[in-house]
Amino acid sequence: MTRPPVPKILMTPKNEENPYLPLLRQALREIGVVSDWLATELTPSQTLNTLVLPAELVLGRLRGFNVLHLHWVYRFAWNWARRLPLVRGLPRWWFGLTLWFASAIGFRIVYTSHEPLPLAPTFDNDVAGRRPLLKRSRAVITITEDAKRRLCEMFNLDSELVEVIPEGAPVVGPVPKREDARRGLDVSTAMPLVVMFGHLDPYKGVDLLLEAAIDLPPAPEFAIRLLGSAANLQYANRLRGLVERLQEQGRDVRWERGAFSDDDLEALLAAADLVAIPFRWITNSTSLRVAMSRRVPVLVPGLPELGDVPAEAVLRYDYTTKMGLRDALAAALCAPPEEVADRVAAAYVWTTAWTWHDVAIATKAIYERVLQVAP
Repeated sequence: MTRPPVPKILMTPKNEENPYLPLLRQALREIGVVSDWLATELTPSQTLNTLVLPAELVLGRLRGFNVLHLHWVYRFAWNWARRLPLVRGLPRWWFGLTLWFASAIGFRIVYTSHEPLPLAPTFDNDVAGRRPLLKRSRAVITITEDAKRRLCEMFNLDSELVEVIPEGAPVVGPVPKREDARRGLDVSTAMPLVVMFGHLDPYKGVDLLLEAAIDLPPAPEFAIRLLGSAANLQYANRLRGLVERLQEQGRDVRWERGAFSDDDLEALLAAADLVAIPFRWITNSTSLRVAMSRRVPVLVPGLPELGDVPAEAVLRYDYTTKMGLRDALAAALCAPPEEVADRVAAAYVWTTAWTWHDVAIATKAIYERVLQVAP
């Protein structure tokens, strides 16, 4: 009896900022699965990088790689093409052709759908851009049951073709003392501290948090610290304006812009009394899971996409009304300590239910399954 091929994985995109892929690769390595990045950053030109991918795929096959595992597909965007109607659809066409070529030379394609559609547009038509990926994929993975349901409904997929593998527990670095962390952020010991962090893009609703803070009465007093960058210049200017308005009101609000280290993040969360993430839309959020794992209360909207998060593990608010976030923020700042303790305990249990070893075992089983099926 012929033994099935040993999985050897090419992953894309290479993304060291989001911890998901590095942690997955490390866990796979620990159980004996070899993986490498599909090179999508060979040159400064994203267009040229995607055009040479077929050659990279051939080299990968010659090196023995047999599974192409795609996660996010933003590396396949040609930003310049969006401004030219006659070629606007070329990146999507080339993406589909690249997937066909990968299959033709023997790669089994596995796709992890972190969201049914990208948070920022990749192609001229992202629904049409997803169809060849789903068609060519031998297996599709989602992080949550709700994401699976929405993906199947949006693309009319058989639910048996999609498997849910939750994200592994966030890795916790050295945690500083709360007093030291607050001193480093220049926040007084008694002042409640509300924080946000990460890529401060419009979908995270940073502006919604700041507007809600503007509408609150002077009491109770609280501080806000934002950590991270906003790539959208127009949005960044809006955030700066809102921060200045709050400072004019006498609020202790600061935005530390730019890249930050793991130590910076641990200090922020050690000092925090509340993490507010008022998403406009979302499927799965590493930032949310990181905050929940640090035993800090987390405030989120009651979006159906967050239905997998246990109700008792977060503070939810009615996102359909203008005052929903404002009222929830005021209530969270005055929440009884015993209620806070129960929520953070439930959050910790939920975020640590799956280890990255569990994720690697489940993912390896999918690799082995798709390799057992004839091309």
